[in-house]
Amino acid sequence: MSASWPPPLGTSPVQARTGGSDVASGKSPSSAALLGRERELERIEALLSDAAAGRSQALFMVGEPGVGKTTLLQAGRARASAFTCLEARGVEAESTLAYGGLLGLLNPVRDRVADLTGYQAAALGSALGWTNGETTAGAFLLGAATLSLLAAAARHRPVLVLVDDWQWLDPESASAIAFAARRLGPDPVAFLLTARGGGSTAELGQQLPVLALPGLSASAAAMLLPARAAPRVVERLVKATQGNPLALVEVAARLDDAQWLGAAELPDPVPSGDRLREHFRATLKELSAPARTTVLHLALAGDGPAAADAMHAALGAAGIDVHESVQEACRLEVVVQDRSAYRFRHPLLRSAVLELASTDERREARAALARVLPANDRARVWHLAEAAVGTDPRRADELAAVAASDRERLGFAAAARAMERASDLTPEPELARARLALAAHDAFNAGDVGRVRALVARVLDDGVRDRSRGEALFTLGMLEQYAGSVPRAVEHLDEASYLLAGPPLIRALTELAIARFRLSDLSGMAECSHRIEEVADPDDAEQQLMAAFCSGAALLMAGELQAGAARLDVVRHLADRPALRHDARALMLMALAAGFTGQVARAVAVGAPRLDEVRRRGAIGVLVPCLAILAAGRAWVGDHAGAFADAGEAAELAEHLGYAADASVAVEMLAWQSAARGSHDNATTMLARARELTDRAGTTVHAAHHAITAAFCALCRGDLNEVVTVLEARIDADGGVGASGEPLGVAPLLVEAYLGLGRMDDARSLAVRFVDVVGPASPALSVALARRCQTLTASDEATADAMAVAALAAHAQAGDPFETARTRLLYGGRLRRTGHRIAAREHLASARDAFASMDLTHWLAVAERELAATGATARRRPDADNAPLTSQETRVAILTAQGLSNKEIAAALFLSPRTVERHLGNVFRKRGLRSRTELAVAYAHAAQHPPSNRPPSREPL
Repeated sequence: MSASWPPPLGTSPVQARTGGSDVASGKSPSSAALLGRERELERIEALLSDAAAGRSQALFMVGEPGVGKTTLLQAGRARASAFTCLEARGVEAESTLAYGGLLGLLNPVRDRVADLTGYQAAALGSALGWTNGETTAGAFLLGAATLSLLAAAARHRPVLVLVDDWQWLDPESASAIAFAARRLGPDPVAFLLTARGGGSTAELGQQLPVLALPGLSASAAAMLLPARAAPRVVERLVKATQGNPLALVEVAARLDDAQWLGAAELPDPVPSGDRLREHFRATLKELSAPARTTVLHLALAGDGPAAADAMHAALGAAGIDVHESVQEACRLEVVVQDRSAYRFRHPLLRSAVLELASTDERREARAALARVLPANDRARVWHLAEAAVGTDPRRADELAAVAASDRERLGFAAAARAMERASDLTPEPELARARLALAAHDAFNAGDVGRVRALVARVLDDGVRDRSRGEALFTLGMLEQYAGSVPRAVEHLDEASYLLAGPPLIRALTELAIARFRLSDLSGMAECSHRIEEVADPDDAEQQLMAAFCSGAALLMAGELQAGAARLDVVRHLADRPALRHDARALMLMALAAGFTGQVARAVAVGAPRLDEVRRRGAIGVLVPCLAILAAGRAWVGDHAGAFADAGEAAELAEHLGYAADASVAVEMLAWQSAARGSHDNATTMLARARELTDRAGTTVHAAHHAITAAFCALCRGDLNEVVTVLEARIDADGGVGASGEPLGVAPLLVEAYLGLGRMDDARSLAVRFVDVVGPASPALSVALARRCQTLTASDEATADAMAVAALAAHAQAGDPFETARTRLLYGGRLRRTGHRIAAREHLASARDAFASMDLTHWLAVAERELAATGATARRRPDADNAPLTSQETRVAILTAQGLSNKEIAAALFLSPRTVERHLGNVFRKRGLRSRTELAVAYAHAAQHPPSNRPPSREPL
């Protein structure tokens, strides 16, 4: 709480000037009472107005202690009489209890759980203790379930979510609430959150609108002080406190008449900012010993009826008169009565109590609280653990059991803290290190990057080279592999692989092989494969699956296509075994194997149902790479609506996880798809984001695919000079290899740009070079593109016609509808310009129809312009505005075409049903559709899985 409360007895110094109303740091949330906060109140009222109108909004109010955050929160509540108000408050003493804040927040709308899908209801019920069943859901699903429950409650009445002291909310609750705040759309739900700055607050502030609360203006601050105050006294106090309401109220309560009149010196320093803590410490020292013991128990017990009962029982057992001690604390304004319970007037007082108490006093208080709590109470275990001196194997084992329970409930942040403390209490060095390494892994699962690094550093500090060091390095390597630097991941995973044995060793080597592939280290991949083959257990299906994946990928990259494909085919068969059918790693490796071999259709036929299961469970760590691979496969077979949808989902989920390497591939696909739809600003944004991600992952130097995507986007917007600049630089860097490593793969785009700029000699020279490197054994698509270049640069019509026929024949074998349509478009354009308008129409009409079926609106418009130039008539629906769909709208369209209801689509995409309704309305408007039946016909191809295969790919993972 950020507000200062008036003294419970007597008259507040504030009332002398305001006629009885409390102000910015006081209780009353009325408009008249909140002097100097007009701007903030306008923001809050706008937030509520937008939410009431069906536009979910969030506001994150951040400021120093005492600046008035809680008062504004109460003002928001008072203005929300038409809303269902759900409240949570972070309490420092309860921050280790997973989902404690979320439980209090959602309990009032628990009756709406029936509106959730089965997986979401089960996940939420298990995490919050509403049901006794276990869940296999991912932690991400709890955020989706929170979103769905709030959206369900808001269908009956607008909802206002109020969270005070966010910085002390347990991480699990904070993650779920933040997820809902970011993804609710046209829903009548408002979020009003308060926190001090820094830490998790700063991270959330990058995702939600932030309102920084400064001190009050001089005129408003002056209204907090008595009317008799001399102007120069007021000026000095306002300047010294920087307008902090709590500091002004605190100092005002302690000045005498002489000081107010300026006849006596003011206290120096005036309590403000961090000095408030010292000010409160001085107040606490005025308490009697029993009262100090009472407030210490209150600070350690936490909030809620159970905590209050434990505090009373513990103090009663110690012979302390609780009523008398609490009344003394109230007279000194340390605590206030809140309904039937007592709480600290300000969180800084709680902190000051804990700081002022000695280590022995805190331990004694915790032990006393533990003695009166039930044996199976988590708080009891924590109190005993914190009361222990030195090592204590019994308490360590109890805390490890609590961590295991938290882990089962997906409370990984809580499990990490419990395991870290258990390690501290463990006398056996080897077991202590093992628990610390497990704590790091829990922190990794919680997404707490800073804690992972800190815990791993503790394991590595003593230099002992054992299994625990290997496990810690493996965790750190995984962190770098997906959310950090791939080169650093290689270092950590390589060292880990020499400290581990059995299944952990095989997993480390598999991750190391993937990391080396990202860096184009093909010999390193082969080394990992050999090491795995030497030690993999032939009777362990999981180990054999990883061995087959690594050896198959290494063989494929070495050019042994048949042998590599055979080994990767083993991955699919093993992943389909009952023991591995629901294993996340097996699913991901099967998807990667499909990406290497191009057998997307076969992999989807087996893996698509499991991917749906992964989505329902919210296990997005696996969903991200699988969706990125599927997007590339869909694009290859011409399902660009599906590719756009999958890439968008992968990119969004990767953003939530903080992924880098996997995210960059999905974001690049978004840039490509956006450009092909004419959304050039969005394509530029996505390209810049993809470059940031490859830079962060340390893979930019190996990212030829990024340059080719950038050149394609430039081509779409008509910037041919940029195409030349980007691709000539790639030729200088690595000879111009293509996205899949094909020789001179930049040539097709660069030849086209040269021709557009009138550089015919350059275009012909590059086309000749490209044809020279494309041999008879080259993939069919390379042959088709080489013949396209010959068609465009031919000096006579006969040669051009012959090369065009050859190009289209090769395209028929390659199976890439987009490139086929582009060849027809370019050839048709040449025919038109040479006067063969009738022949041109055939190719241009075919290209137009292909682009329309792929929903690539930019290229559709280009084809229609070319057709119009031949005298043909455009065929567009008059009731469609033809604006490009967003990725999320495309996802909704595809799932609707599959026959899913809005509720099912919302659950699948982690959205609210209202958001789905809005997207569906946009799809109907933009495409001129009138029914779900028409939509199903329009997106029939995208609603199906890719029907054909593609050749081996070397695109980065």
